[in-house]
Amino acid sequence: MTAAGRALLRVAWISDSAPAGLSCDGAYFERHRQAALRFRVGIPARALHPLGVESAFIGLDTPAVLAHLTPERFDAVVFAKLSTPRGPTYEAFTTAYLGTAGHARARGLAVVVDLVDNVFATDRCDFFRALIDGASAVTVASAALAEICRTQTGAQVTVIDDPVEGERRAPRFEPPGTTLLARLARGTAAPRRLRLLWFGGQYRSFLDLAALFPALQAFAATQPVELEVVTGADERVARALAALQADGSPALVARFTEWSLEALEAALDRCDLVLLPANLDDAMRAAASANRLARALWAGRPVVAHPLASYHDFSDAAWLGRDLVAGVRWALAHPREVRDRIAAGQARLSRQYDPAAIAARWRAAIEAALPPAAR
Repeated sequence: MTAAGRALLRVAWISDSAPAGLSCDGAYFERHRQAALRFRVGIPARALHPLGVESAFIGLDTPAVLAHLTPERFDAVVFAKLSTPRGPTYEAFTTAYLGTAGHARARGLAVVVDLVDNVFATDRCDFFRALIDGASAVTVASAALAEICRTQTGAQVTVIDDPVEGERRAPRFEPPGTTLLARLARGTAAPRRLRLLWFGGQYRSFLDLAALFPALQAFAATQPVELEVVTGADERVARALAALQADGSPALVARFTEWSLEALEAALDRCDLVLLPANLDDAMRAAASANRLARALWAGRPVVAHPLASYHDFSDAAWLGRDLVAGVRWALAHPREVRDRIAAGQARLSRQYDPAAIAARWRAAIEAALPPAAR
């Protein structure tokens, strides 16, 4: 028996972003471009294995999927990162999901619905309410989303944070003009550019950065800047960066890097500071998790960000405020305190966001969702 109770727990993770059919290989999710599939499926599934949890992954190819969902094969199903965009296939997908959940429930499997976005601010909210209404448990990625979900559905909700990802690096912040060599050379050579990094997986998140372009152009007049953008290939992003480069001062250089785990790791290693702007009036984004902030801190990099609700726990680790350029100026003036803040953030991440700690919460939540006789 494990500390959580049952000796073995068998879980099927179901997502419309998964390949069709059943697989026991979680590598697809651990390297997926969609952060939610890495943080809510791939990384937890790997970390759950030492805790006595066997995971399989199912793409929604009903009716074939239903044959897999039997009590002989699984104890629980987790519906994770359901995209279900409006379109010609929307009704078919939602009907299939609700049917799959009902099928699993009728055969005595626990049904867990995991949310990473405020789906109640979308035109798909009725589907998610119906899915949650028949769930054994609901898990979410942030406390803000938990409160929204409780208000919208009355469900009992468990918060399971996204785990940290990547290699932990020592805190480092030595921007232009702060090292001894730079101070000795001041006045004899142009300062190097301040290397700013933004990374994300959605174009709507990139628009939050684009809204900051005028302020960055003004800032670059006093401190030359190199802005690196790491995201998926998107012609809209390429056009926006090209326009920024064409219209702005030569003091601001923008570069695009196509996202991969390795590319992001390298970009974090070469940047001075990570910018994470957000539209605080966007109900869909306001309840987002802190995974990008955590990723930057874990890599030893300072963060200047708009104050999303999930970032508040890191108020002593990152600079949070509405004027991000003011935050960058503050960081440049306080490099030692910036490094101390990174260290404080890493200590919290190590205690609370380590994959093993997150996996223990997943196991407890899934096990609690089982019918009493099956626990």
